[in-house]
Amino acid sequence: MKTVMICLCMALLSSCTSKPLSVHYYLLHTPDNNVSHPVDESKPTVVLQLINVADYLQQSSLVMQIGQHELHYSHQDVWAEKLQASFYNALLKDLNVAGQRNYVASSSPNVSLAVTSVAITLEHFHATDVSTVVSSGQYWLSENMTSTNQRKSVVASSHSFFFESELKQDGYSHAVKQLRTLITRLAKQIETDIAAPPNN
Repeated sequence: MKTVMICLCMALLSSCTSKPLSVHYYLLHTPDNNVSHPVDESKPTVVLQLINVADYLQQSSLVMQIGQHELHYSHQDVWAEKLQASFYNALLKDLNVAGQRNYVASSSPNVSLAVTSVAITLEHFHATDVSTVVSSGQYWLSENMTSTNQRKSVVASSHSFFFESELKQDGYSHAVKQLRTLITRLAKQIETDIAAPPNN
């Protein structure tokens, strides 16, 4: 019995002295020192709906695709907040950088001014074992119309997106930076599609 207790104590001591797991937290949007300007009412308002995210992306670990069908979840590299929220805030910021429209969150009091709404489903957003990061999914542009004191949204067009960027460095930190650039590319595509004349 004494031998078992000694072994147990030694195991506990060795586990206490082992190096703790170093966890790195990542955000896709960061604060900046730009002072927010009042809404320019001469520009059309567009509401960005909450983003639907694929089930496998709805956890904190960053993901790497290995081969065609296998995924690896990192225990040391995690999102600081839900990917859905982080992606949403980064995209909303990038959409407004274009400056052609006022893009507002679905919780904004200016939603009633919106003539268009954007709904997005994010299907892939991760690194791969072939030194790339990918982002893909679909989005729908809807026209907001008012009739007999009621507002309704009618889908005007649907679009798919796929973006890929090469990784030039190892590590998840670089991968997150490259993933961030894919959001900017999505914002530019959405802006282009909204600006395109109907039936083009």
